[in-house]
Amino acid sequence: MRKNIITILITLLAGILLFTACDKKGSEPNEKDAVARISVVDEKGNPQGGVPILIYDEAGYEKFQKDRNTEPKGFTLTLPDGTVSFRLPYQEWFSAGNRQVTFVIREETDPDNYRIWTVGRTVRAGEQVRIEFTLDRTPAAPEGAVGTLLDLFDENNGHTLFGNAVYLDAEHNFVGADRYSFVDAGAVAGLEALDVLKLDAFRDKIPAQLQHGYFVCKDISLMEFPSEKWAMAVASEYATIHVTEWIARDEKIVGAKIRYAVQKLAGDGLPEWGKVFDVKLAGERTVTIPLPAKFTDTECAAQEDAVLRFSYAADHVTAGITDPAAAAGKEYRFTIRSGARYTEVKIRISE
Repeated sequence: MRKNIITILITLLAGILLFTACDKKGSEPNEKDAVARISVVDEKGNPQGGVPILIYDEAGYEKFQKDRNTEPKGFTLTLPDGTVSFRLPYQEWFSAGNRQVTFVIREETDPDNYRIWTVGRTVRAGEQVRIEFTLDRTPAAPEGAVGTLLDLFDENNGHTLFGNAVYLDAEHNFVGADRYSFVDAGAVAGLEALDVLKLDAFRDKIPAQLQHGYFVCKDISLMEFPSEKWAMAVASEYATIHVTEWIARDEKIVGAKIRYAVQKLAGDGLPEWGKVFDVKLAGERTVTIPLPAKFTDTECAAQEDAVLRFSYAADHVTAGITDPAAAAGKEYRFTIRSGARYTEVKIRISE
């Protein structure tokens, strides 16, 4: 990582040394000189040798903050043990009194990717100061808001479609065009707050409200269970939306700026869709299926008049065939709901 910057700064150092060779004034050690004892380690405490240290006075550091290529007043490199001592000559630094000195480490891979560490000290003539750097090179977390930004203009002002179907009507309701339904999760800080799918009180048309978050679900992926609770099929896609601000023209609202993300519903411990469980024709004709322990709200529903019975425990369900006409090769489909998600599985009778 340091290769490029070291090359640049070694060239700079050569210029500084040349300048020093031409002007010997104040170069001899003086008891009024200050000494900075610098140490550099990484985030694990390992010494960092060969690290360039840029040293700026007040005016130089002010320029550096605007242009990181500003030439420093002093320069040094750490030794293999990660330390170095740097002398600040009295005549050069302190003839007018105490100084604000800033020590800078700059690492870069290209002009758009760099990191800067700084330590500033008020230094007096004749003082010895300790300057300690810890270079945490852990990759920085991505900045900026989560999701993709979209300008959603209402049906009278451009009629923007989200997902080729969802739009804002003239009254600024989200409309699903008989294909999508919406759940208002209330006011949230952003999409990252919409981490748990909710399906309570979903509607096919719902008011868009500023700073509210929404779940957008395909109707085809939803199923109502005997308990009258709804769930979404595992592996289905759904969207999360956050309304960030209104779009206005001539003091009239014509749409909304939204951030959105498309999610895929994980099984979270449910059997994968279409999984087949084999049972013997002879015997009890039952199968025990593990369930996600974190969801206590679970139910099963037989499909196509399958003759089945279910018994539940905290971490599993037992499904049994009660069909008097049971025979080898017959299959029985049923669904398992766990919270707001469900899957479909089969029991197959074998010899």
